[in-house]
Amino acid sequence: MTDPGDLLLRWVSEQGAGTLFDLKQGMWWLAARHCPDIEPGAPGRWLRDAVALAHMDIDWHNRRWCAAPPVLTRLPQARGLAVLTGSRTAAFDARLTQAVQDGLVELFRVPSTRPPRDIPLPVSLIVQFDDEVGLAGWAAELGVSYTPCFALQGAALLPPLGLEVRTSKPEFGKPLEQYDLDRREYQLVRSPQGNGLYRLKRRDSKRVCQVLRDGEWYETSHELGVYLVVESLSPDADVLRWLPEKDCGRERFGTLYVDWGYPLPDLHRRVAVMCSGLAPRINAHAENLAYDNVPKTVAMKIADSLGQHLGENDE
Repeated sequence: MTDPGDLLLRWVSEQGAGTLFDLKQGMWWLAARHCPDIEPGAPGRWLRDAVALAHMDIDWHNRRWCAAPPVLTRLPQARGLAVLTGSRTAAFDARLTQAVQDGLVELFRVPSTRPPRDIPLPVSLIVQFDDEVGLAGWAAELGVSYTPCFALQGAALLPPLGLEVRTSKPEFGKPLEQYDLDRREYQLVRSPQGNGLYRLKRRDSKRVCQVLRDGEWYETSHELGVYLVVESLSPDADVLRWLPEKDCGRERFGTLYVDWGYPLPDLHRRVAVMCSGLAPRINAHAENLAYDNVPKTVAMKIADSLGQHLGENDE
């Protein structure tokens, strides 16, 4: 029997694209049949993990999604390991099964651990190979794109944090929420309380996030808005930390820790996830997410891009 996470990915892959509303309706129906006790926020977390694992892309602003094409990419300095990302239609799975039987690689199906009341994620497809030329050829035979190492390439392209698109101020008298960094949640306010991240519903009924900075309003996402506020308050807020591995010769690789309440934007999160091919580990006790096998250079680029100082961590 197909696991719920793999079943959801198969359904998303066969659908191809659509609206977030329809997707979440389908997720509730499919997930509820296999996971009756899922939490209300579980579909949203599944979607963000699916984006980070490069199975799909989401236009949060316009509330639309599309399945991502299959891509094979090496993991950074992971001793001959690559990850096969993207959509998985029934036809693709059939080609993959045949290619593994005939090919030069070995395939491992590795699960990402999630809490019992979350929707399970699809297994990650980790490919072990001997030489990169052979790996690229195997990808071509399978009919998927080959990217030498997305984590390193993507980290080099992370844009700097900035306020770019001005927007109108919220309508007077309409409900307005301000994000409280300490409580890690939005709080209803009567009117803007100074610089900060706000959430409101526009005339077209879309819920949007806006940053108020020195009297001007700017469009943003929740994730970028959080870091814009943190940057303006303190670039040394110590919400991103990195701990090197202890094995000899692996000192340049380690784990990136991100505190709850400071979620990475989609692109940054995908770069971090593509270092291991697995979703981040959830540390409930320490209240952070842990991304493994992240080179220090990649962790520093993520922090620099978000206007933060990369701290040292003690898990």
